Amino acid sequence: MWWLLSALATLLVGCSQSTEPEYTAERITLNTLRTTPGFAWFDAEMQSYQPDSAVVALIHQAYRPGEHHFYVYVKPTCSCYGTQKLFPRFCRVLLDAGVAESDLEIYSMHGSTDKHPHMHWLHVQQLPSFFIARQQQLLGSIAGELPANKSIEQVVLEILRLP
Repeated sequence: MWWLLSALATLLVGCSQSTEPEYTAERITLNTLRTTPGFAWFDAEMQSYQPDSAVVALIHQAYRPGEHHFYVYVKPTCSCYGTQKLFPRFCRVLLDAGVAESDLEIYSMHGSTDKHPHMHWLHVQQLPSFFIARQQQLLGSIAGELPANKSIEQVVLEILRLP
């Protein structure tokens, strides 16, 4: 009889432990986004957005190649405003400002808890999230939406100008 109770207890413990799938973010390039079927919205939004050229010029002046790095964590299949609008606009501003693609890392994620190579110092709370760092020291971030009455290029410039 004791073996029956032991087997039943083992079965109950084994069945009560569920494992959630564990995802790892995948690094993607701008070229991949621009050429992958199903992501035509990205290039269309990137091309249609017209950032303030004066602010973009100031970003160009503030940007230090190899010193500043830009990190994007996004769920490209999401239809939310942050993904469909802010993400391509952020990329457009950086490209127009002359930011080297080697200083831009884009990670495709299933959710904010996905593992990623910078999780020891960049904490993704929501998607999309944009981080700007200087020599692996976080300067600032944008999570999901912009502050009221600010454009994406204004926020990027403000972050780049931080000491």
